[in-house]
Amino acid sequence: MADSSDSEQFSDGESDGDFEVISGSSESEDEMNDVPMNANPWFRVRPPEIDYLHDQRFVENSGPQNVPAADAKPIDYFLLFLTLDFLRHIVRETNRYAQDFITSQQRIRRFSRLHSWFKVGAVTLDEMKGFISVILNMGLIRKHSITEYWNTKFQSQDTVWFRNMFSRNRFQSILKFFHIVDNTTIPNRNDDNYSPTSKFQCFVDLFNRQSKQHYIPKQNLSIDESLIASKGRSSIIQYIPSKAAKFGVKLWVLAEAVSGYICQISVYKGKQYDPTPQGMLQGAYVVNKLLDAAGLFNKAYHLFTDSFFSSINLAKELLAKGTLFTGTLRANRQMPNTIKNPVLQEKESIYIRQGRILLCAYKERNGRKPVRIISSFSKAAQENDKPAMICSYNKFMGGVDLADMMTESYNDGRKTLKVWKKVVFNLMHRMVINSYIIYKENTSDNPKLSRLSFTQRLIEDLAKDHMVLRNENQDDNRQNKNKHGIRKLPGHREKDCDVCSDRNGYGGRRRSRTVCRVCGKGVHRDCKDNHLCVES
Repeated sequence: MADSSDSEQFSDGESDGDFEVISGSSESEDEMNDVPMNANPWFRVRPPEIDYLHDQRFVENSGPQNVPAADAKPIDYFLLFLTLDFLRHIVRETNRYAQDFITSQQRIRRFSRLHSWFKVGAVTLDEMKGFISVILNMGLIRKHSITEYWNTKFQSQDTVWFRNMFSRNRFQSILKFFHIVDNTTIPNRNDDNYSPTSKFQCFVDLFNRQSKQHYIPKQNLSIDESLIASKGRSSIIQYIPSKAAKFGVKLWVLAEAVSGYICQISVYKGKQYDPTPQGMLQGAYVVNKLLDAAGLFNKAYHLFTDSFFSSINLAKELLAKGTLFTGTLRANRQMPNTIKNPVLQEKESIYIRQGRILLCAYKERNGRKPVRIISSFSKAAQENDKPAMICSYNKFMGGVDLADMMTESYNDGRKTLKVWKKVVFNLMHRMVINSYIIYKENTSDNPKLSRLSFTQRLIEDLAKDHMVLRNENQDDNRQNKNKHGIRKLPGHREKDCDVCSDRNGYGGRRRSRTVCRVCGKGVHRDCKDNHLCVES
């Protein structure tokens, strides 16, 4: 209920004690330039408050949209996000970069794996699917280096599946040349149109577009920052001491609060390339940017954020755009003194209201600082000896943290100098998470697959076509080997090896004392499995 006797104490008028701006804080200085909060007074309210009627009701048809049949396989859900068209685009750009890189080298070392790139052949669509399946499986089966996946020295550490998918050199070649954009189209660093995210921005756009197309989130949303750990050299690397990794690429993430489904992602490029508009707090700018890009304004969504994003002005701005808001408040933000400097005992709380905006200060126990929270949705009420709005915040604020926790289970944590590859592979992992969330709500499986089983089925489906083709090629090589074989030349005669020798190429001339029994061409014993006999 409202206590009218306290209204003068919280009025916004000329009283010097109503509001206080902490000097020396850039955030508070920005808010000083904002529009005054309201001419309406702040009223003290006491629980239980009567139900606060809202003009808007949430009527969105939440859940999966434009999805495959209920009996579809995991790969069908994953390809909703990483589409076949984009996979073909990756294949083209990878092959383009490989050719450009090799032809640009004046000299390649004799035993470099680059010699085998064109002899094995350019990357195909099935091979790229197999490559992605290996990347995903490396997150489930973690080893300290890539070469360990092909190590056969110790039987206890043997992982046959990886050897059946690729040879070690072929996988590392694809990893080296993996590209999603044409480098010649990227502006130079001193160009006005340069962006530090240009090498992977198209993948971020794909993620946002497909996430928005195939799922309508439920009412409760959360926004928070996320960090892709990396110490690579890039202007977008940020230092966040509160994170476990501390260094990495910072993402602003909008997620569904309960499931962790990621609706929208924005990569923070730093102050130089991603400045905050003058007169706005960075948190408020990010919130408006994400909600607008996801098309969620004026639909009665309820947003939860932490104190970095929250302010009274943001709550009122979102309310004007048909969006409800709940978040914690920092002590240096603009607010009435009763909330800024509350005098509270253990388990005590205080509420004040201005129209739809409710502020609360609560002290859990003596010796701890009070918690300040704002909401344009909640009413003054207690739940389990604490404000109900705090219970609601604790329940729905963790959407982004939940998504990060699930994504971390796929991250192999391996270092790389190419920061953009780290971002792309991380977004692939997040695509798996979003795919599984849609699968759970859409599938007719009984019982439903666990997230681990879903991922394992997905890896097998992605790898299947490439593994079948590779096994067929290996069988053909074995047959040719058994049918033709090699023989040793008499005396000390030698011939150029048909597989690894190239007089005018990168590896130079390489001679062999053994030749193919059928065609008579020189072939080393180590090269015989890759020799394509003319007769065969």
